[in-house]
Amino acid sequence: MLKNLKISLVDYVNSLTLYDYLAYGWLVFLLFLLLLLSVLLFRKKPNLASFLLLISFISMFVGPVFIKIFLDKTVRKVEVIDQNNTLLNFSNSLIVTGKLQNRGKIDFYVCHVSVKVLKASEDKYKNILNSIKPIRKKSIIIDANISKNKNREFKVIFEEFKYKNGYNIVVSSECY
Repeated sequence: MLKNLKISLVDYVNSLTLYDYLAYGWLVFLLFLLLLLSVLLFRKKPNLASFLLLISFISMFVGPVFIKIFLDKTVRKVEVIDQNNTLLNFSNSLIVTGKLQNRGKIDFYVCHVSVKVLKASEDKYKNILNSIKPIRKKSIIIDANISKNKNREFKVIFEEFKYKNGYNIVVSSECY
């Protein structure tokens, strides 16, 4: 888990765009402004200065998360279309295919596609628990350009897939 987080973080930093620099620069500017304002107000209004200091401290940790989520939904928006799952009975393999469609504002150079096989359940809360511990999980990296409004096919193969009960397939992707 820690290794995957490190790989995702390194890939994210290596693929920063102008939008990323502008968003993080704006965040740093606002944090600096809040800290400066809290220092200036500390003698006259210590309660307000403490509140501004608390806001800047919280923003320092929460801001980057919201910036990444916002940029992933707007600038780096990618959609999985034409997903198909095929269970091969003769070789006990599960093949998941689909297409990644670039709906963002920039061209993508690398995409991480993650496929999870989850136990199917009628209960909403059990589905949440099943998503935490999937039956199988596999990730692939697509090192190909995906221009704006273009598609790129992907295929993930699970060897020795012997789970015969009901299951759900969840495909997620991040592109840079």
